[in-house]
Amino acid sequence: MSTVIESLHADHLRLIRVVRLLDEQANLHTGATAPNIALLVDALCYLTRFPDVTHHTLEDRIVERLLAKKALSIELGREIEAQHLTLIQEGRDLLRDLEAATGGENMSQDLVDIHVRLYAERLRHNMIIEELTLFPAA
Repeated sequence: MSTVIESLHADHLRLIRVVRLLDEQANLHTGATAPNIALLVDALCYLTRFPDVTHHTLEDRIVERLLAKKALSIELGREIEAQHLTLIQEGRDLLRDLEAATGGENMSQDLVDIHVRLYAERLRHNMIIEELTLFPAA
């Protein structure tokens, strides 16, 4: 299992680099004419696709195996799984809202900017929880 954990840890390092990219955008704006809007869209597509399809599903399987072995508390296991579900739903909503904001629809760009930051912070929090609890248990 250590090889799997090493791979998940490497995924976290890559994900953190992309999250930092969002943090480094001094004036994060989501308007269609905003500088680097394509970079922002690409970063969010990666952050909302790769973890949802590959990364979190593997972590959820690890959670279930650890719960079956009673090597992880039920509360912690369910919290990690709930975080993944929240990230999936918020990621979908965020991409929909970003598309509306860049398309000039009736969507507050300021609100989308806040949601981008919130999504990045929740993803960062999820990875920290996993690094401190799930990975050592595995």
